[in-house]
Amino acid sequence: PITTLSGVIEKGEENGDYKLNKKVKELYNKKDFGKFKNKKLNDVPVAILYNTDTSGGNSGSPILNAYGEIIGVNFDRAFDATINDFAWSEDYSRSIGVDIRYVLWVTEKVGGADFLLKEMGVEL
Repeated sequence: PITTLSGVIEKGEENGDYKLNKKVKELYNKKDFGKFKNKKLNDVPVAILYNTDTSGGNSGSPILNAYGEIIGVNFDRAFDATINDFAWSEDYSRSIGVDIRYVLWVTEKVGGADFLLKEMGVEL
């Protein structure tokens, strides 16, 4: 499963727990997704649920695809997956990561730090 920027906008608030950066909403309303839009979703992917085994302390670890390309950054695991610290089961192995396209979109469009992306070799 994948969540998208439209879901962030839907949940965002002016204040409170889900306070939304005004620039994010402005860019979303303009549909200014740059090259980070997923064509199938017609949106920027934000979070992904995947079945890699992680443990406490794995936050910030890269998520790689079969080609060794970074596709996201791990930040949590499903509560049910904590049992894997004691007895591993593929049935319970679920982790949550931020999609790298969202990270890159925020870096370029919200943060205005496209110079960092260029330094890393990301084609804009």
